[in-house]
Amino acid sequence: MTITIVGLGPGDPRHLTRQAWDLLMTAKEVHLRTKEHPAVKALPKHLTVHSFDHVYERAECFETVYDTIAKQVVDLGRRPQGVLYGVPGHPLVGESSVLKVLELGRRGGLEVHIVNGLSFLEPTLSLLGHDALDGLQMVDATDLAAAHHPTVDPDRPVLLGQLYSQKLASEVKLTLMNPYPD
Repeated sequence: MTITIVGLGPGDPRHLTRQAWDLLMTAKEVHLRTKEHPAVKALPKHLTVHSFDHVYERAECFETVYDTIAKQVVDLGRRPQGVLYGVPGHPLVGESSVLKVLELGRRGGLEVHIVNGLSFLEPTLSLLGHDALDGLQMVDATDLAAAHHPTVDPDRPVLLGQLYSQKLASEVKLTLMNPYPD
């Protein structure tokens, strides 16, 4: 009884790791957090693909979505064949459902394996020509939008993740108007 969480990379299927691709080639089925990811179209044709997109449509907030997905993934992991759970990017970069799966799975005595995937960070850093260790601050946009005053250093570069809507971008803008000029 195991849970294997595989990162599908930042979008382009060519960015799947060799380990992820080999695993997907030998698997019979995969449960995806969402089918709304460019790499999904390039998954091996023999795979039976399930997704949790329907959970997003029924839940009132993201926390409920990720709690529901995590519980279902852990339940699937209890099957004799376990479960392969695919997420965009790297499983441990901006993936709340993965943190919940890790916690629930380990509490339930299940083995949980992470198969690395390229996150959005690497292609972004390549495009910017910036070294992440050279003062880059990474901030979740939802956390930033909820703050009255951001905890970012305005003299260092900031990379925002999870900026998924125009409404959230507007809220982030208002928060960033505190330390930055209009």
